Amino acid sequence: MASLVAASCVSVPVDPTANIPMRANESRSADETAPAAIGPVSSRVPADERAPHAATSMMISPLSRVERTAGAPALVDVRIDAVDSLGEPVALAGDMRVVLKAAKADPCYLAFDIPLATKRQVERRFDVTLSQYVLRLQPEWDVDPTRGDDIVLTATLTTLDGKVLESTSHLAW
Repeated sequence: MASLVAASCVSVPVDPTANIPMRANESRSADETAPAAIGPVSSRVPADERAPHAATSMMISPLSRVERTAGAPALVDVRIDAVDSLGEPVALAGDMRVVLKAAKADPCYLAFDIPLATKRQVERRFDVTLSQYVLRLQPEWDVDPTRGDDIVLTATLTTLDGKVLESTSHLAW
C-alpha cells in the first residue's frame, strides 16, 4: 500500500518530443515584413495556475534540428535554453512566438505561437533530462525550401509581466 501511495505522488516526466507538432498561426511572403512578436495573450491566467518565470535570457540550442521520417512531413524541433543572470538553467513562462524564415520558400515566413503561461503548458514542453524547452513545429509551405537551405529561427518570449526575451539561430533544412 505504501508503494502505491508513493508512486502516485511522483510525477512522471513528460516526453516533449511526443507532443503533436504545432502548425503555423501566420505566414508572410518575402516582400512583406516578418511577423512581429506577440503581446502577453495569457495575462488572464489565474495566479495559482501560472508557471514560474526566472529567466533573464534564452538561447536556441544547437540541439535544434529538422526531423525527417519516411512517409511523414518534416518537423522542426526547436530547443530553448533558459538561464538566469549567472547562466544557470531556470524556468521561463509567457507567450512564445517562433518565426521560421526560409528565403527560397513560399511563404517566406511562418510564425508559430506557443503558450507557456500555465504550469501544465510548460510541463508539456520541458525536457527534464536536458533542462530544455522543446517546441515541435510542422512547417507547411506552398513551395518548400530546398534540402540544405538556411532556415533562420527567431524565438521571442513575452513574459506575463511584459518583458521580452529573444534568440535567433540558423538551421539547415
